[in-house]
Amino acid sequence: MAFTVNVDELKKKAVSLGQSGMSLAQAGVDKGIQLANVAMLRAANVKEDSNLRAAYAELGKMYFADHGAEPEETYAAVCAQIADIQAAIAANNAKIAETKVAPEAEVEVEVEVETEAEAEAETEAEEPAAPEAPPADGDSAD
Repeated sequence: MAFTVNVDELKKKAVSLGQSGMSLAQAGVDKGIQLANVAMLRAANVKEDSNLRAAYAELGKMYFADHGAEPEETYAAVCAQIADIQAAIAANNAKIAETKVAPEAEVEVEVEVETEAEAEAETEAEEPAAPEAPPADGDSAD
């Protein structure tokens, strides 16, 4: 059996395969960089969302401090809820002081527990919906 090998043709195929492999490797590196950048931007958005929530909380505290006694009709229910919570905290603090003076006294505690889902639902219902921006070119909502 005669087997002839054309060395030049074999070299060309090897070079072609090497270039194809390099192209695929570079595409993989580029995709990895893209995914890393997306992850960093999402992490930055989580931090900014936390900053936004803190700013909303501060705004609410400022409004309550300035207008809590006579809130606008829109905010009256929330201001009343805040006042009730503050009164409950003050009552608990008074009971704490009594307990420290007379530790044998029994204390009855009432706590209204709100689940995180209920709190988020209330927050979302109270916050105005911000218009969503369309996704950037080539960006999908993964």
